[in-house]
Amino acid sequence: MTNLKKDDVLRLAAQAGLDVDDARAEAIAFRLAAVMEELDEITAEALEGVEPALTFSIEEPASE
Repeated sequence: MTNLKKDDVLRLAAQAGLDVDDARAEAIAFRLAAVMEELDEITAEALEGVEPALTFSIEEPASE
């Protein structure tokens, strides 16, 4: 698995303004590391010809 640790999750959560306890951070780190491990197995060749996903931004509604 990747080197993602509970402390990494806690730091990122704090930067995002989220309150995450140690147990939850440990679970998130474990699950996210598993996802990242799976993504690492995708080869560049497998992605050839794949169009990027559309992106969007959240904009504030125009004030009246």
